[in-house]
Amino acid sequence: MSDHFGELIEPLFLAEKGRTLTGRLPLSRLDRLCQSLQNGKGVVDISLDFDKDEVGQPRVMGRLTAILQLQCQRCMQGMGVPVSVDVHLGIVRTQKQAQFLPDNYDPLLVSDEPMTVVDIVEDELILALPLVALHEMKDCPAAGAQDEQDEVAAQRENPFAVLAELKKERND
Repeated sequence: MSDHFGELIEPLFLAEKGRTLTGRLPLSRLDRLCQSLQNGKGVVDISLDFDKDEVGQPRVMGRLTAILQLQCQRCMQGMGVPVSVDVHLGIVRTQKQAQFLPDNYDPLLVSDEPMTVVDIVEDELILALPLVALHEMKDCPAAGAQDEQDEVAAQRENPFAVLAELKKERND
């Protein structure tokens, strides 16, 4: 099905029919997501089930997994961040319907216009991006430099040490 991820779909129709979409999609096809990535290399594995829950609410349930190439904000080098997103979307036509969705669903607002799977996947992955991408301290090339800076700062004399001594003498 991965060849068809760019094609238009109607989520409500797919939910009525109980369809499943699975496959792989190149990250490079997700333009808005790629703006936040260091590069668009890699793929996202997609498994999306369109159906209705026990009360008849149309929904999209599934999982997205990818390794996103981000820039570590400590050392400014690239790093692969594994992302696994559980998708729980309630399909609605209006904002008012979205307000009445159960708490375990995020709204997927649809109109009479078809959409692509790319639209759904891209939004979910953007929401899964970390606020700040950082290597683990043990893996970060800048961690050693930070330790050296901390050591130098600790050895440096505090410019307010003289004031502290004067205050101490005054209180004695």
